[in-house]
Amino acid sequence: MKQMDPYVEQLFEATGDLLYRVRMYDRELSNSLEISQMDETYRTIKNSKWVMGSELLRDRTILKLQQMKFRLVTMMENLLYTA
Repeated sequence: MKQMDPYVEQLFEATGDLLYRVRMYDRELSNSLEISQMDETYRTIKNSKWVMGSELLRDRTILKLQQMKFRLVTMMENLLYTA
């Protein structure tokens, strides 16, 4: 199985960490649907690491992880601000 390059691996791990933290802070489940959709996307990426040999799929994966990371940071800010 082909491994992710270091940048994609770091982005993947950071996004997973943020996803976990947002899930823990969302006690009122105000973002539960969006979080579950991101969980599903994250699992799909995790199970598809072998496609990283394709430049197109690698670029799409990076774009999706960046989008998720930005959204998760915004969600975390909102959750912490209202806490």
